[in-house]
Amino acid sequence: MKIKLNDNTELNVIQVNGGGRYFQGQNRDSLEFVFAKDAYTFTELEALFADKTKTEKVTTIDDADTENPVTLGVYDDYVLRVSMELKPVVITLATTETPEVTEERITVVMAQLTYIEKQLAKLGLL
Repeated sequence: MKIKLNDNTELNVIQVNGGGRYFQGQNRDSLEFVFAKDAYTFTELEALFADKTKTEKVTTIDDADTENPVTLGVYDDYVLRVSMELKPVVITLATTETPEVTEERITVVMAQLTYIEKQLAKLGLL
């Protein structure tokens, strides 16, 4: 799976999770992007997701068929970076015979502007 940012930068992601969260005094829609630890450096991702112009529009793409990639969704105004962290993720649960398998992954959570914030931005007040 890939995501394409507003400036046409394409990034390989493991997973994209949508949800809601409370951030900066508002309930907001959010997207969590999960990256392999070795795919990009923390600094590279930090620079990309700190630039609001790059995340004004994010497109998710299923590239399993490389000749015919499929657009899964287009998301607008996810410009507020909520968090960015390197965290362990359980890949395989433990059983009575084997221990759990974990892998470190970089997650970036972006939140969407509220309707009022979008209107204020149009007026140049935000």
